[in-house]
Amino acid sequence: MVPWGVTNAGVSNIGSREATSVTDVLSHSLVTAEYRPTNNSTGVFPDRVDETWSRVTAELSLPANHVTIEQVDEPGTYTLTATAELPKGEFLLECRLDAGTTGDGDTLETYARFGGPATVQPHDERVTLSFPEEYYVIAGVSHPSSVSDDTIRVPGTPAGLATALTHSSVAHHTTGPARSHPALRDQPPMVEAGSSVHVPESVRERTPESDIEFVLPDRLDALFVAAPLAYYLGADVSVESGVDPTLAISSSGTEHRFPALPEFQQHCADTLRKTFFLDCLVRDVDVESPASKAELLSRLSLHPDRLRAATPAERLDRYLDVPDGLVWPSLPDWHLSTYAMPEPEHVPCLPYLLDSLSLVYLPKASKLEETELLDRTLDDAYRAPTDSVRSVNVLVPELQAGRVHAWLAPGTSLDTFKLTPNAYRNRNRYSRTEDDSLEVSVVLNDGEMSEERTKAAEIYRDRAADLPINLSVHESLTTNDLRSVFAEPNDFVHYIGHCEESGLCCADGNLSLETLEESKTRTFFLNACGSYHEGLTLVEKGSVAGAVTLTKVLDRHAAKVGTAFARLLMHGFEIERAMQLARRRILMGKDYAVVGDGTYSLLPVGDPGVIWLDREDDTFELAYEVLAASTYGESYSTPFDDTTRLHGKSSQGVLDGDELVELLEATSLPVIYENEFHWSDELAAKL
Repeated sequence: MVPWGVTNAGVSNIGSREATSVTDVLSHSLVTAEYRPTNNSTGVFPDRVDETWSRVTAELSLPANHVTIEQVDEPGTYTLTATAELPKGEFLLECRLDAGTTGDGDTLETYARFGGPATVQPHDERVTLSFPEEYYVIAGVSHPSSVSDDTIRVPGTPAGLATALTHSSVAHHTTGPARSHPALRDQPPMVEAGSSVHVPESVRERTPESDIEFVLPDRLDALFVAAPLAYYLGADVSVESGVDPTLAISSSGTEHRFPALPEFQQHCADTLRKTFFLDCLVRDVDVESPASKAELLSRLSLHPDRLRAATPAERLDRYLDVPDGLVWPSLPDWHLSTYAMPEPEHVPCLPYLLDSLSLVYLPKASKLEETELLDRTLDDAYRAPTDSVRSVNVLVPELQAGRVHAWLAPGTSLDTFKLTPNAYRNRNRYSRTEDDSLEVSVVLNDGEMSEERTKAAEIYRDRAADLPINLSVHESLTTNDLRSVFAEPNDFVHYIGHCEESGLCCADGNLSLETLEESKTRTFFLNACGSYHEGLTLVEKGSVAGAVTLTKVLDRHAAKVGTAFARLLMHGFEIERAMQLARRRILMGKDYAVVGDGTYSLLPVGDPGVIWLDREDDTFELAYEVLAASTYGESYSTPFDDTTRLHGKSSQGVLDGDELVELLEATSLPVIYENEFHWSDELAAKL
């Protein structure tokens, strides 16, 4: 569930990956009782639970912003969206806290097993479990990355990759339709190049059986395209020379043949989108699904209870029989597509792409013709002092389904973020403890751009009232001073100034970031003309992601984009999504891009939403959407009624002027009003 809008609530640090002991996590709740450590050998929790404790209590509070409830020995897992009264019975509570204070984007999971009756109440970033009297409760903790520590080593061949994909489903907590919820999927094991196949025994033992075989041509391009579907289905992947891609269900003898490449790309993506969506419909119908979903299930002749009890193969068999034409109008927008060159050096990126459930396509693009570029006649107004900026040869990609697009291929393409293997490797370098503050540095190396510096600093200071942020503001830095800023630990660096072919402009010359031995700056915004290459260098030197420019930019445009991007980032938006919205503030928005992992979020604060607004006479048509790579498959509460929507499905409403102003004043989030970008509070004052 997602709260409406973005509140001023801070990000809880209790989810820090540094809290490696269950005592660290549960001591906030289990203060008065004596700990009785247990192990998980009795099977009271899933195998991924690392450590358990028990106590007798009338109340227990756990860190969580995503909560699911399962009645033991009964089918179905239900997502908690409001206070629930549980009857007698045995229950398993699974609590997930997005680790917004860690640099690697992992989550912390806690569990409680108990007997009812009980009351379960979510509030802020915790969930409270209370009983009519003292009950015996067992609690446990798991870190999802424990699966990913089991590295698979395979040759960079189609057969080697097929083996890695076969075992990627070890990351699934369940083989049921609830696997569509991100809380029930971990990151698959890392994959490294090796001279022979090595799959750790722990991975082999935990790889679930699905009775689904995926036979693919003996080609890396087919394996890359098929990877997300194979992972989600938990298929046993094999390769044969000259075959058409085929999904086979052994128990029923059913075969689903796909056309060969390039058509295979679209058919494979469509099958994943359809299967995933139908899983979302079938899971937890009683809690998540509004009446419209029940109507759709009836129209599709799908029986949730039967499908939840079915095997993965039986469920897939049934889904494939559902006519696409009945499903397609209801599909949510897909969140992410990656255009990946199928090369051995990109194989280690696949576990991260699978974790995000990115669709994978083969890159295809054309050169951007000069006639397509807007004629620049006001060179003296651009953010470039004297020397020319480094040029970027931009490609125009053929984009497929997806609201956000990644380019894991040679060249630079419009409307995508430039992904590199190092961006993913660098994610694992950054972690923060419970007491750490967010280190933010603003660098002004152009005195004429002081307005952007002032506004950006105000944004960071405003968020510091709710979040642990240390803000440093620098002006007119020398090359050595600026090099030190990037070399010292920083969570975000906002550089405001100029960039020339020889580097970022400083008081005593230009700084080429190639001279930087290592970047310890997690994320950044190089708001300067033609900063693309310098930003890409930061990612190769150790950063995760950042915003850059592809060419010259107007000073006033840079200030608008810079301040909007800063505020969006501080409100929890992923970097690419923040840039997509921020660059709507100017006509030349395509001059801005993201390098590194654009799905990375500096401050995951819930799941931030966007309002799309149009005026019709005296009323306003409003659409609200939530869409993030890390939470795709979750649902959110709509602001108009008591129903829920899947991420990627917008909720609509019609409000009069007074109702709209009241709603906009109650929250802080971006609004696209008649195709122009606004903040809700600013727009409320204008209406």
